[in-house]
Amino acid sequence: MVAASASATRANPGAGSPDAEGTFVEPADAPHRHCSGSCLKSGSLQWFCKPHQTCSLDCGSTPPRMHCHDPRR
Repeated sequence: MVAASASATRANPGAGSPDAEGTFVEPADAPHRHCSGSCLKSGSLQWFCKPHQTCSLDCGSTPPRMHCHDPRR
């Protein structure tokens, strides 16, 4: 797993199982976190999570999986 950076925090590679898949659609009327990362084969990727979630990127799958983790669990 490769850690992806977010606007305010870095993802924790040991955060455990993902709680939700990231979304490519930016929420227009709700707070959200901008997440980004890159994989060698896919290049740069961007996705969105809820503000309290951390972001991670799994480059070991095809296509890469963008995750949102809930640190309160």
